[in-house]
Amino acid sequence: MQAIFDSLPYLMIGPYPDGPLGGLALTVLLAVFIGAVSFGIGVVFAALALVPLLPVRMAARATVECVRGVPSLTFLFWMYFLVPRLLQIDLSPMTSAVIALSIYHGAYMAEDLRGGVQAVHRGQWEAARATGLRGRQAFLRIVLPQAVRAVVPALINRFVNLFMYTSIISTLGILEFMRSAIIVNNRELIYPVEIFGFVGIVYLAICYGITRLGRMLERRWSWAPRFGSVQVAA
Repeated sequence: MQAIFDSLPYLMIGPYPDGPLGGLALTVLLAVFIGAVSFGIGVVFAALALVPLLPVRMAARATVECVRGVPSLTFLFWMYFLVPRLLQIDLSPMTSAVIALSIYHGAYMAEDLRGGVQAVHRGQWEAARATGLRGRQAFLRIVLPQAVRAVVPALINRFVNLFMYTSIISTLGILEFMRSAIIVNNRELIYPVEIFGFVGIVYLAICYGITRLGRMLERRWSWAPRFGSVQVAA
């Protein structure tokens, strides 16, 4: 345990303030930021997958399925090694990781949100249009909030997965929590059980806290619509 206590500042914040922020603090910041961006991407693709125009629906669903059909680590490597070469641009490891994980988890959130939108009763669309709201306004102000409430468990589960999946960016040399633990372990050499056991406990505690928050929101929003028949947005 002494090795963990001695290395605790490095595990929590990396070399900060003498260097860039790292460790658990960076993992949490990345999870929150990527989660927000992923949700936005999910909303966009969920809306596109429900528009009346067949080509748009097909393109949106095909994109989502293609992303979901690739392992997350492979998708990360594509974004870091392949895409910059194809587009002749330079992407830092951090930028590549944020873009890759945002798109990847956004594709999964798109499917969750599409199911939530389909759970909202058709009458909600009609009532919103009757008040003078346009299609986009009705979707954002009336239907989407109800859809989010309907799929809270799925979104919370996705965010838990996202938080755990941030560990894969350590393969790009980014000093997040897992990478910090690997560096500490390589320095100490004789305490791998204690170090990685501590990392596992921290991940478990944070994920459990997120899950409990999700259950609280689910109980609070128990009035939300449930999954029903498939509906296409007008």
